[in-house]
Amino acid sequence: MTPDNNHEEIKRLLVENQRLLMENNQLLHKMRRAALLGSLFKFLWILIVLGIPVYAYFNYIAPNMDTIKENYSAIGEMSKDTGYFKQLYENLRQPEQN
Repeated sequence: MTPDNNHEEIKRLLVENQRLLMENNQLLHKMRRAALLGSLFKFLWILIVLGIPVYAYFNYIAPNMDTIKENYSAIGEMSKDTGYFKQLYENLRQPEQN
């Protein structure tokens, strides 16, 4: 091999190396961007999954909680008064005796 031939080979290898470095750099930037966007979408997904139940609670369940408690208490009171209702029903079923 002659020195000129060696220099040409080294120059060709350097140019190829630079091209590969630039291509590698572009791929790394794309990978970093994809990882960042993936993390962002994952965070948003978790926020949505956890946020919808909290939103529903504060906007639909919490304002009606007093009504739900009152209805539950009324049902409890009715269960205590079943004897009264049973007696009333029996009195209504009996024919009037004259």
